Amino acid sequence: MAQRCSWYGGLLLTGLLLTACSQTGWFFDSDLYLAAASWAGLLLLVFGLARISGYRRSSHHRAALPVITRDPYRAIAAVGIGGILGIYVLHGLQGPVSMEGTLKEIVLWGLYGSFAAAAWEVSRTAEGMASLRLGWHLIGAVLCGSALLHVYGVLDLPYGIYHTADPAVSATGARLGGLLQYPNTFGAVMAAFLLERLFALAPALQARPGALRAAAALLPLPPYTAALLLTESRGAWLAAALACAAGLALERRRIAPLLIAAAAPLASAALVYRQLADAKLAPAVLPGLLWLAGLWAGGVLAGLLLCRLRHSGGPRRRVLAPAALVAAAAGCAAAGLVILHQVQDRALGGAATLSARHLIYSDAWQLAKSSLWLGQGGETWRQSYRAIQSQPYVGGEVHSGYLDMLLNTGIIGLLIACAALLALIAGIGRACPRLLPPFLVLTVHAAIDFDWSYPLVWLLMLWLSAMGTIMAPLACRTMRQEEGENAFVRDVSITERPQPIGALRHLLSKPTGIWSRTASQRSGLKGRMSFPPSELRKPILCWRSRLLHWISSRKPTVRYYRHQRTDSPKEGFRRYFPGTPLKPFCMPHRFALRLSAQWHRLPLLLGFLCWAVLTASLGMSEMKLRLAASAGEAERGGLLRAALSWNPANTAAAFGLSELLPPEQQVIVLERSLRYAPQHAGLSWRLAEAHALAGRADTAAVWYRKSLELDRYSSDKQTRAVLALTSLAVKQSATGDVSGAGRSASAAMGMLKRYRALAEGVHASPGLRNDRRFHLTAQAQRQAAFLEGWSGRGKRQLIRPRPGQAPTHPPLP
Repeated sequence: MAQRCSWYGGLLLTGLLLTACSQTGWFFDSDLYLAAASWAGLLLLVFGLARISGYRRSSHHRAALPVITRDPYRAIAAVGIGGILGIYVLHGLQGPVSMEGTLKEIVLWGLYGSFAAAAWEVSRTAEGMASLRLGWHLIGAVLCGSALLHVYGVLDLPYGIYHTADPAVSATGARLGGLLQYPNTFGAVMAAFLLERLFALAPALQARPGALRAAAALLPLPPYTAALLLTESRGAWLAAALACAAGLALERRRIAPLLIAAAAPLASAALVYRQLADAKLAPAVLPGLLWLAGLWAGGVLAGLLLCRLRHSGGPRRRVLAPAALVAAAAGCAAAGLVILHQVQDRALGGAATLSARHLIYSDAWQLAKSSLWLGQGGETWRQSYRAIQSQPYVGGEVHSGYLDMLLNTGIIGLLIACAALLALIAGIGRACPRLLPPFLVLTVHAAIDFDWSYPLVWLLMLWLSAMGTIMAPLACRTMRQEEGENAFVRDVSITERPQPIGALRHLLSKPTGIWSRTASQRSGLKGRMSFPPSELRKPILCWRSRLLHWISSRKPTVRYYRHQRTDSPKEGFRRYFPGTPLKPFCMPHRFALRLSAQWHRLPLLLGFLCWAVLTASLGMSEMKLRLAASAGEAERGGLLRAALSWNPANTAAAFGLSELLPPEQQVIVLERSLRYAPQHAGLSWRLAEAHALAGRADTAAVWYRKSLELDRYSSDKQTRAVLALTSLAVKQSATGDVSGAGRSASAAMGMLKRYRALAEGVHASPGLRNDRRFHLTAQAQRQAAFLEGWSGRGKRQLIRPRPGQAPTHPPLP
């Protein structure tokens, strides 16, 4: 039963990651909340069914591959995830820069923690490990296969290919983004899958398997390599090279076998990349698929041939083995030259990208210094970068996962995250070093890009940590005859027998029978059964030992090798306390004993319930918002109000609802939403427009000014603010409010002067990055002459029009 449950658990985890793959890696909040709410409900259902069914875990010896359950590295990683979650909860209680972003991070890190716990629990059995490996290969096949099929026109993916005419961004004009819709992150993920298969070759081919098994080991290399190359991500290539070098340093004795086996598939992938790059990722369907199949099969067959030459026996081995190594090295060199010739301009001309990253990093560091220890909560960069950017660049992401962690959680959170990652790296390196390169790719590339904004990347890292569980050696039971004595030597690591709680501890901790006899008494038993000293205090799985235990103790044996249905409380009490009356007042006492023995689980359960409720609330709010997008005018308002009731920090719902309300009610909704996002430039701008529509010119001028401070490099907002205040000045003058018209005109003139100075500063610096195309518009220039009439009191004012006569001012553009 335990093995079957672990298998099903691995399938559920695989389904969760496949859902993430199909929804852009959960980059967007609308996809994340609904999936996290479903995951929380599923975990609660599984937990409830486990409690109701009465199955308990009594030992981890349920598989042919036992594990060491006390893993300090996983404990450190779990504490790290909980620490980061606690920092975000603290920000949520104190009032962060963005409550919506902080709630999103709470949902994310709760998802990471629950996923890690589930994956680590599944990995405790051989069936669970098999399901995790199968899920890993299935996820890689879906990501890589869908991307390549989209290239050949078989499958249609929205935004699967990024087209550009800028040679500094793409050497061929097209880059592969796949289901993630972002080439850099997709390249890092493909590099992780490629390195996992690459370093699995050596142990797979070392035993000299048959041709089919060897071909199956080489089969994934060409598509993963081709997908990585088609992304044209220099950062992913560099991270893959560094991780590969680290892996080869750990596997120094297997460098030659790896090179010989992987050279031909990598060379065939380079040829596929060259063909698709020349076609700008738009080849003819049938010829392209035929070329792909031919190069794929040719690379695998050539790799098998080189491996066979290396393992050839007889007198020709001294010649064929070095020849295979030389041919493999030549193939790798040729593939490298083909790739470098295709992307030499882009590979050597990355100064613009480096300067842009340096500019973002310097502004982010200035922002981080304002709250250095604990940060400012979730989505700090998205909410604040327009207000602090030194140049008008476009950068909604900080392009560094570690720097984003520093902005959100400060130095303390960054140190906790690094400690958790180092613990996972140490655990993987100790248990399964071949999984270390794919894990390093994802951690290294996150330093130069926003991979961690994709929850899928974190889940893949936790998946690798679960696959790299600390496993004991294979459970081999060897019988040997030594002087007529049978000895069962088991080379496994067995955990301590779990102690019972309460009144049962004394009874079961001192069993009768062979366990209580001395060594001399045990040696005199018929058959002379001998056990290693380390197993005298631990349960033995041999059937003879269980039989002797049952005969000597005259009591049912407690089975430690599988899950079993436990007895009811009444039957268990009568078994261990025969003749004792079962009184009602004993029940609270036993319940208190059980609760006191498992008190440490209660905070975890309560925290998980709170997280599940929060996730469900955010998911309901997102569902209402989606329904409002496709609903009619009559139902849209009610759905948007329901979305705000489930999540008051939902800025999208506040925007949508404000469009349906009159100005006075807009102000109420927007002010309430600004409490949860005080630095949101869009909400401040919408509130200023609402005050302008309501005729409150002075209040509108204040909010226009604040909104422009939060987003100063916006030509559209600067121009619209000047035009709106000018229009208010005209209306006030027409109604006889001359002093109010003068104040509105002065405010508009001040905004126009600051706008002109800022635009002239940008125009005077030709080396300045102006990705937002910030400039002084012609509409704003035409308002300068008109606004000079209200530059101060006592100067020329508007002539009040007679009844039925238009005002004497130039028409508004």
